[in-house]
Amino acid sequence: MKLQLGSPPSDGNYLDAFIIALKAAEAGEGTVKLYSTAVKDFLEFIKKDPKSVTSEDVNRWIIHLMSKEGKIKGTEMKRARSVTLRNYVIAVRRFLKWIGVNVNPVIPRARRKEIRALNEDEIKRLFEATRRLRDKLILRLFLDTGLRSKELLSLRVEDIDLKNRMIRVRETKNGEERIVFFTEETEKLLRKYLTKQGSSERLFPMTYQALYKLIKRLGERAGIKGLRPHILRHTFATIAIRRGLPLPAVQRLLGHKDIKTTQIYTHLVLEDLMQAYKKVFEENTT
Repeated sequence: MKLQLGSPPSDGNYLDAFIIALKAAEAGEGTVKLYSTAVKDFLEFIKKDPKSVTSEDVNRWIIHLMSKEGKIKGTEMKRARSVTLRNYVIAVRRFLKWIGVNVNPVIPRARRKEIRALNEDEIKRLFEATRRLRDKLILRLFLDTGLRSKELLSLRVEDIDLKNRMIRVRETKNGEERIVFFTEETEKLLRKYLTKQGSSERLFPMTYQALYKLIKRLGERAGIKGLRPHILRHTFATIAIRRGLPLPAVQRLLGHKDIKTTQIYTHLVLEDLMQAYKKVFEENTT
């Protein structure tokens, strides 16, 4: 959903006015924080009236940010930084356009995300290593629905439709509600869990940090290093595509605004196809 911002002030504190405009346009908390941080960083760097900003100013700022990225070690950290850099430039471009300054900086590409998904053996080991009912249910929901961590933790008991095996996801990344589905096996776990849970409105009354540590601990118990909640989301998407679920359907279930984001998972399926081809046509040659 494109944000419809009001008109900027003729003068004064443009940053404060921009933040107010974002909130008035019902931008998400994460978006407001990102945009305000990016614009503040930009204004502190250029040290001049934003109305007099040139393309050269923006390019110098981008180079400044890129120099910081170069000092970061680790693939995941570098990718995270490159995504932040890209989002910062988009935010500043939007801010400048809002105040009437037309510059079109080149938006840096984010590093390609390395997708990791669990294989069947790892999934089996993970459930064998998980004893607690709540923990098994959390794993099953991740693997059945592809929910993001914050979406899972935002679920309320009233969002669960056991009869139709559906979940109404209200608090999503893009602000648009969606429906996801779960299997018969997960339904059985849900019924047991809800019977024992008590009167809590939230399905899983726990923090993100607690969830992250739980998944990591379960992974270690199963011999899977570095397991994170998002890997379970990747696993759902990969399994769905491998089993023939159409890409637009996977996009809707994952809550992706752009199908290009979902297409990342097709690379894994192509790799499967390549390995199968090599096994048949190359390894068996005489």
